[in-house]
Order: sequence, then C-alpha cells, then structure tokens
Amino acid sequence: MPRYPKRLLSRSPQDAVAALGVTLLDEARAARDRLGDPDDDEALHDFRVALRRLRSVLRALRPYLDDPPPKKLRNRMRTLARATNEARDSEVQIAWIRSQRDRLTRGQRTGATWLLARLETRRRAAYDASRRAVDAEAGRIDRRTRKWLTAGRGWREAPVAADYTLAGALAELLKEHEAILEERLVGVRGADDQEAAHSARIAAKRLRYLCELVSAEIKPAGRAVRRLKGLQDVLGELHDAQVADREFAAASELAAAEHARRLHDVEAKRGVGEKEIRAARRRNATPGMLALARLAREAQQRLFQRFTGKWHDGGFADLRRELDEAIALLGEQRLPPVEIERKYLLASLPEAVRGAEYVEIDQGWLPGERLQERLRKASNGAEDRFYRTVKLGRGLTRTEIEEEASRELFEQLWPLTDGRRLRKRRYYVPDGSLTWEIDEFLDRELVLAEVELPAPETSVAPPPWLAPLIEREVTGDPAYLNVNLAT
Repeated sequence: MPRYPKRLLSRSPQDAVAALGVTLLDEARAARDRLGDPDDDEALHDFRVALRRLRSVLRALRPYLDDPPPKKLRNRMRTLARATNEARDSEVQIAWIRSQRDRLTRGQRTGATWLLARLETRRRAAYDASRRAVDAEAGRIDRRTRKWLTAGRGWREAPVAADYTLAGALAELLKEHEAILEERLVGVRGADDQEAAHSARIAAKRLRYLCELVSAEIKPAGRAVRRLKGLQDVLGELHDAQVADREFAAASELAAAEHARRLHDVEAKRGVGEKEIRAARRRNATPGMLALARLAREAQQRLFQRFTGKWHDGGFADLRRELDEAIALLGEQRLPPVEIERKYLLASLPEAVRGAEYVEIDQGWLPGERLQERLRKASNGAEDRFYRTVKLGRGLTRTEIEEEASRELFEQLWPLTDGRRLRKRRYYVPDGSLTWEIDEFLDRELVLAEVELPAPETSVAPPPWLAPLIEREVTGDPAYLNVNLAT
C-alpha cells in the first residue's frame, strides 16, 4: 500500500485528490522506470496496481470535484489498464497449472507441458505489448494528470463546507460502496457464476481502496481492509479457476485437432514403424487438458464453498460493523479543521532541541486584505515540500485550511510575496502525548514555542526543559502572528 499523505481527512476532497493523485502518479512512475529491467518480475504488476488505485480514487471522488478529470484523460487511463490485462491473465494461468502438476499422471503432464509452452509464448508477447503500451501512453497520461491535479481549475476558493471535507465525502462513499458490495455478493449464486463473482470482486476492491486511504488514522477502516483483502483473494482465486476452466476447454479442442493431424502425418510417412506410431499416439495433450479442466471445476466448487461459508453466513455482518464504526468516526471529522494552539515567547533556544527533528521553513503571504493566504516551503535536508494555507480567526482556536502544492506553482506565486516573508527553523520536541514546536527565526533574534492541543479546554503545563525560558504567553497577541512578523 502506498504511503499516503498525512492529515488527509481534514482536507477538502479537491485538495485530497491532488495530494493522493500525485502520490499514486509517483508510484506508477517509479514502477514504469523499472520496466526496462528484465529481471524485475514485479514492475508491470506494481504499475498496474498504482494505475488502478489512481483510477479508483478519481472515480469515487469525482462527484465531489468542481472540475472533474477530463473524459479523454479517463479514457486513456482505462485503455492503458486494459492493455496490460492479458499479460497478467497468462501469468496467473501459468502459475495455476504449475501448482497442479503433482496431481497429474505422467501422461497428463504431457498436456500440461504443451499448454505451458503455449501460455509462455502468449505471456512474452503480452508483456512486450504491455511495455509498448506503457511506453507510448504512460508518460502522456502522467503529464496531463499532473497538470490537471496541480492547476486547481475550478476548485473552491472559499473555505469548504462541513460536508465537503474528505472525511465527510468518505463517510458517504463507504456507505454507498458497502451497499453495492452487499448486493453483488448476494448475486454470486454458483461456482460457475463468473460474471457475478467478478463484479463482486471489483466492488470489494474499490471499497478496500477507499478504506486504505484512511486505514492509518481510522482503525476500523484498517480492520475492514484486512477483511476485504480476504474476500478479494477468495473471489480472485474463484475467478482464476473459472477462467482456467474455459481456457482448458478451448485448449482441449485445439490439442485434439493437433494430435489428429500429427498422427495423420506420421502414419502417412512411408516406412514408418509401429514404435514411432505408438510414440506419436502418446504425445497427446488432450488427456492433460481434460484433467486440468476437472481440477479447475473442483477448485471452483471448493472456493465457492469457502466463499459462501464465510460471506453468506455472517461474514458480511462483521464487515458492516467495522465499516459502520469507520463511518461514525469519519462523521465526527466533517467540520473544517480547527487549529487549537498556545504560543510562548522564549528567552533563548532550549537545549532540548539538540538532536531533535527539524525543518527549515520559508514563508510568504500573498497580497490580500480580507483573505490572508500563506505560501510555505519546508525543507528537511532530503526533500522540499510546498503548501498553500488559509487561516481564519485569531486567538486560541482558528480555522486552518491547507493544501500541498507543486514546486512549479510555488515558484510561480512566490515573487508575489516580496516584502512579506520570514525564515525560521522549526524543531519538533515530543512531550508525552503532545509535541512542542520551537521556532528559531533565522532573519531576526526571536524564538517562539507552540503546542497544538486536542481541545480548547485542554490544560497544558510547559515541561521542565522549557518553563525556565518562557518570558510570557503570547497566544492571540497580534504582534507575534507570523503574518505580522513577515517583512
């Protein structure tokens, strides 16, 4: 699972899609860069998964966007995803046949070897076609999607409404996808019900991807992910057995025709001996195809019983409870984010910051009278990250709306902040359940300490390493607002 950006739930869906989209595009690009390595068997799989996750996020959250992804771009993604299917299907069938070889007789293995050779040829051709499709389309899709994600065209400029935080959107989406999955699971009525099983597996996958977005923050969502992964696995194995059954049926007809043709050619030769004719008769792939088809049908029955035993007899009720818990927790976070913090003026930099994690920050404010929009560049020595932030209110509690931005957008807007900038080094010092942020300003003699609180009524006592350095509390003092310190 990708390392998704933190604090997604408090963002607007538009902002969250931008952050998620860039993360998944980076995953796809990293996998694409590995496709040239002939020894990397997972590169194409990883690319497919990243693309599938991206399409799933865009599909689910599209109703919450003022400017949804263009239809042409969505179609390009779908076409590229389909172009990589055959390679994966051939690989799965090869793995399935190899897993069954010990259950075949010596004569039946002749058929397995014959089909494996055909599938290997098909797999290599499909992988070459997939790589060509990725080479031709992936770069263009990447560029156009990044441009769409970072342009912010049509996205709401005012603070988002309560129901349009990502938490609010996901609460609605989880409920909707839960209902879809339940309906599709009921539709899987038999071991050979391929279309219904495939439809249910896709519904489980889409619901799982939504839960994954918040599984680190919402524990019931993490439990739902594990349960959905199990459902997806059993339905995936059932689907693979169904596809294999049809593959073996078609292959048995081809094997019988090839065998008849081979015998005719051998017997038509002059001077051919009985030994050569018997050998040709033994090289018959048809018994192997029939045996593999029988094993595939047995696997279908076994997997269908496993599926019904788990999901038709109470398994979905367990999943529903976890999803309902997740939905309830998401509902508690519908309101726009509120920053609750206390701020203190310090006489000097505390010794406790030595060895602490820190970032160097450049901040600037765009022109505006009623709306104060801040640009921030944060550097930790390994990477630079860029943000746009709007804060409303003053004092202990303030509404804060923040989104991550691209380097290009930051560099385009930064010149507009001339005359309203500051530089500082921010240290993070943990203290129990809280984390103190110590700001050492690099463009003046000033040190401030801030601590973010879970609620306005939360009491805070400065720790012993900090208390002697506090000159006074400056929470709500306009003179110590960063926007007023900027020069």
